Amino acid sequence: MTERYPFLFGAQYYRAPTPEPECWPQDLARMRELGFTDVKFWVQWRWSHRAPDTFFFDDLDQLMDLAAANELRVTLNTILDVAPVWLYERYPDARQLDNAGHVVEPYAVSHRQLGGHPGPCYNHAGAQEARQGFMEAAVRHFSDHPALLMWDVWNEPEMAFHQRSPQMPTLVCYCASCRQGFLGWLQQKYVTLERMNQVWGRCYTAWPQVEMPRVAGTITDFIDWREFHLDSMTREAQWRLDVVATHDPHHARYLHIVPYWFNAVTCVDNFAVAAPCEVFAATMNGGPVMASEVISAGMGKRCYNVESHINSGCTDLHQAVVDEPALRANLLPQIGLGVKGFLFWQYRAETLGMEAPAWGLVRPDGSDRPVTRAARHLWSHLAPVTPELLEALPTPASVGLWTSRKNEIFHFCTQNTVQNHASALEAYITALYWRNIPFRWINETLLTGDALAQLKLIILPSCYYLTEEQAAALDRWVRAGGVLLNEAHLAGYNGSTGRHSRTVPGCGLGDLWGIRETESTSSFNLPEALRHTLEAGMTEDVRKAMETQGVAGGKYFPIRLADGSMVWGAHRYATLGGEGLIPLGSHDGISPCLAGKMIGAGHVIYCGTNFGQAAAHDSSGLQAMLQIALDLADLRPTRDLQVDTPHSVHLDVLSINAKPRFAVLINNSDQPRQICLLGDESWRGVFTGTCWSMNGEFAATIPGGFAEMFVLE
Repeated sequence: MTERYPFLFGAQYYRAPTPEPECWPQDLARMRELGFTDVKFWVQWRWSHRAPDTFFFDDLDQLMDLAAANELRVTLNTILDVAPVWLYERYPDARQLDNAGHVVEPYAVSHRQLGGHPGPCYNHAGAQEARQGFMEAAVRHFSDHPALLMWDVWNEPEMAFHQRSPQMPTLVCYCASCRQGFLGWLQQKYVTLERMNQVWGRCYTAWPQVEMPRVAGTITDFIDWREFHLDSMTREAQWRLDVVATHDPHHARYLHIVPYWFNAVTCVDNFAVAAPCEVFAATMNGGPVMASEVISAGMGKRCYNVESHINSGCTDLHQAVVDEPALRANLLPQIGLGVKGFLFWQYRAETLGMEAPAWGLVRPDGSDRPVTRAARHLWSHLAPVTPELLEALPTPASVGLWTSRKNEIFHFCTQNTVQNHASALEAYITALYWRNIPFRWINETLLTGDALAQLKLIILPSCYYLTEEQAAALDRWVRAGGVLLNEAHLAGYNGSTGRHSRTVPGCGLGDLWGIRETESTSSFNLPEALRHTLEAGMTEDVRKAMETQGVAGGKYFPIRLADGSMVWGAHRYATLGGEGLIPLGSHDGISPCLAGKMIGAGHVIYCGTNFGQAAAHDSSGLQAMLQIALDLADLRPTRDLQVDTPHSVHLDVLSINAKPRFAVLINNSDQPRQICLLGDESWRGVFTGTCWSMNGEFAATIPGGFAEMFVLE
């Protein structure tokens, strides 16, 4: 396994036509001098397939030979979103069609300088056949090259760059191929037209009458529409991986996503596209959000960062000066969460387009930057321990953080943005990470079988959309002893019926739990709320009405906890009722909007607001409810770590055969921090030389900005 899936350390190098050929011998030799083991080259459809029966791989052949001569392992990244000119001459109707009725003409953009972007519709049969023909030719051509290590079959999958941040008029694709595919998808899901009519609230008499959803206001049809496109993208991922498996089974295959920054409305279902991969990978940077999603979606597969963006920049914003402490602070948290290697984007700064002259590990002339020397020094210390590090596993998660593509699309429907929902997830992730509580992302596919058995706490941030099947699974898990922390309007929209729930929590949970939202309103209707900019998703009619009424509220509002302290809620407000509720907090001093209740052998902590969104203003409410949930679930920090200033130091322990072998320790503050933790090993620092001999409870002071990986002996 180690040889097939080694620890990666290197850089992306060639995105034709740059760097130019005169740079190649010098650069690849220098990469080897730096100790790098890996390099990635792009295999671009437009560049290498300039006529239907003509393939051009001469440049890549030369690069592959240079890589072999310098003992560099190669990952080939197939790039199919730069379609050749001849494709549209052969298939004029393969162009994507946006919601406004505009044909998306091929174009060049800073990260696809060749033109032909964003490529054809993913549901056009002729275009898929053409893509597949190119993939097969490329895989067969390079499969026997001694430098080849892996195939990356899809770079940052998305529908189309110009609508990465979803906007209704620019959503794609509404072409005839997508309409035909969507009708087939609906028939497979609903089986009968009568069933679809019932859920959508329509009265079609024949399948051809079904309209493609063009607005989000009726919710269910739009969620189906975007899920159809998610499934189309998953199918695309599957056949690309299958081509490699068929024509080159000897080399590993994967694709790489952009976690968190991309979304379920216009990109891919990360869990779904990870499933057919042999290993999994992503574009990402340090910190817990991106790496935790990748590791979670990978479901035990070896995961890599194959586009480290630590050198990010552009023509108008040149990249930062990165020294070794900064590099360690970026990479080590990813290792602590389970990432097994890094490819930087990229080795030599390009000279074409607006991404230049940033991004490079070296300058445009090939000379060293500070980050060049930092990477060499870091790898010289890291390389000796990577054989063991490959086999070392993070502490199993005890907390599950709910993510659902349906719920994410629902939030886009109601708010015209996914950012509020994303920021709520980030707030909980950040809180758990700096509390040193191991967690993982979970989605609806994990609600069956034993997938939740290890989890003691599940958090549902802003889970307005839920299906009856999902609700039943969560109820069973709680009754078996789990602790559930949820935010306002849980299952307020019933995805099984396509209707708003008549009582909330919905999908039967109100009756099962004996909990009711007795009254609900928006925070903007609360005079005591903190005045804030009105939400972007608010309709013009609602905006005018609120302005006419002189509503004095805002996004954030105060809640008094049972201990007398004040915290801040956000956006949604609901009072709670029911037998056996334990009040935890109130806004009006009369009715609780925060409450807990024992359900079977487990507990529900019901928050009648959105603490995830409130964290942007004040995270005290999120922290208070999270502490109650952790206490009920009997969860404590890794190694019982105590810090003089809470939430400033993070510790990950990685084990081999259940025996601790590595520890990653990060001080996020620029000030020294006193720590106390439990351990019986000798800890030897890989980079700083710090050595600790532990005997039970151990105390130390670590400097500001400390980032170290220890070997435990």
